[in-house]
Amino acid sequence: MTQRNPAHSSYFPSKRDWWIVLLIWVGVLVSVIGGMVPVFLEEGTLGTKILVAGVCLGMDALMLWVLYGTGYTITSDQLLIRCGPFTFPVPLNEINAVTPTRNPLSSPACSLDRLKIAYSDSMRSIMISPKDKPEFLSTIVQRCPTLMVLNDQVMKKNEAGSPLSSQEFHPQSLS
Repeated sequence: MTQRNPAHSSYFPSKRDWWIVLLIWVGVLVSVIGGMVPVFLEEGTLGTKILVAGVCLGMDALMLWVLYGTGYTITSDQLLIRCGPFTFPVPLNEINAVTPTRNPLSSPACSLDRLKIAYSDSMRSIMISPKDKPEFLSTIVQRCPTLMVLNDQVMKKNEAGSPLSSQEFHPQSLS
């Protein structure tokens, strides 16, 4: 359950597509069976066996950490995007737009049902996949009064309180 109190952080886990979960678990199994079993069945030094086992288990742990450790925390002033051991902070006041996308490029998202966040004068962007997109968008707007919901996306308001005009905001930078 997501917290709605602006004084607290709100956490949104990543949505996980079944095929991404399957792909990662197959990778883990291939690593264990194809990487570690032959090493322990063949002769070799104990140091080599420990090294191979450590590398295989380390990679497996990293893949599972990314799969189950991807989520998004909205604090009072920033969006913290966590993907396994990696963290990407995005200041809320720098967000210009949040738009739906299915772009398959690499990103801290475990689903292709994504949101693209354009920030820092639309020069930077990152894609995420919160499980509860409507609640995520609502929380972003609640925490950042310069943003407003417009259909299924969030846009930055201009000084008059309406969405930025086409001269002020360039959606082609979001694709």
